Formats: sequence, C-alpha cells, structure tokens
Amino acid sequence: HPTATTRPWDHAAGVGVVVVGDSISGGHGLTTAEAWPAIVADAQGWSLTNLSCDGAGVAALGDDDDCASDYATIVGRAVDLRPEVVLVQASSNDLGLDTAEVRSATDQVVDEVHRRLPHARLIGLSAIWNQDAPPAQLASISGALRHALAREGGTYVDIGEPLRGHPTWMQSDDVHPTVRGQRAIAAAVTAAFERDHVRF
Repeated sequence: HPTATTRPWDHAAGVGVVVVGDSISGGHGLTTAEAWPAIVADAQGWSLTNLSCDGAGVAALGDDDDCASDYATIVGRAVDLRPEVVLVQASSNDLGLDTAEVRSATDQVVDEVHRRLPHARLIGLSAIWNQDAPPAQLASISGALRHALAREGGTYVDIGEPLRGHPTWMQSDDVHPTVRGQRAIAAAVTAAFERDHVRF
C-alpha cells in the first residue's frame, strides 16, 4: 500500500491521479498496464496510481486476498500520495445491497475525499456492466454517486455502456473485459471527458 515515501508525482510532469475502483478498473485477469486507467493515463500524460481492488465498492468489501476494504478505506490509502485528482468508479459490486446503504456509503466516500484530500479534484464515473443490458439497480448505484457529487462537490461523468453488445470483448467469466474491452472503456472515458469538457 502507498506510504509517505511513495509519491510518484512529487517531481513528475504529469497531473497526479489516483483511481479508486473495482476489478474492472484494476484490470482483473490482465496486467495493470492493460486496464483502462493506464491506457488513458498514457494518452493524457497523467502520473497514475491505481488503487482499484477486486470486489470493492462504496459499501462492498474487497476480496480478502486483495484490499479487504471498501472505497472509503481505499481513499485513506491515497492520502500520502497527495493526488491532484481522484477518480472514483461506481461499481457493480454494490449490487444487491440496500439502496439506502449504498447512498450513505457513497456520501461517505465523497466526504472522505473532501476531508482527507481537500485540495484534490474529485471526478466520479458511472458503473460499467458487461455485454448485456445492465440490471436496474446499477443506475441507482451510479445515481448515488452523481447526486453525492452534485450536492457535496465534484464532477460526475457518465461513460455509457461501452461493452454492451460485444460479447467477444469479455473474458470467459462475462464480468471482466478483455484487452479489447478495456480499450473500449478507455475510449468511452476519453470521449466522455471531451464531451463534458473535463480538463485536468
């Protein structure tokens, strides 16, 4: 985990960006360099630290063999990195949890970023689903992040459903994208940033 001595952008030219996300933004089954955050970072010249964790969400705890933490705890691990931007990806790992619990946990994540990283810009991204139509609750999970950012400060970006209709872009588990799928997500994130005039 990051410590006070691991600050990769102290002397870096690019904007310091931390990603708080799940196994999709972490590139499960692939290398971290093949995950969409690294693809976008390379294109944009960011100095990136990807703290994404398998199984994690705003309320869901990550896998025991990974971070065993929810997003608020992961935010705490970013503090010593002093990022200029924190990207938070809404997650399907929160599916099945009580809607009120997800809303409360989302508010906590946003509060934690503002409290512990007061000078960082917070950008929230909508949740990602596979090649099929997403379950209805996924919109509520993304909506909780959108509302929290609108109320408490930050920028929300809807990246759409870049994997829908493309089963060959999914790994055999139908949950995690292939390299091609990760590239599609990266393209969707980049296009959404341009559409919404999000500049770092």
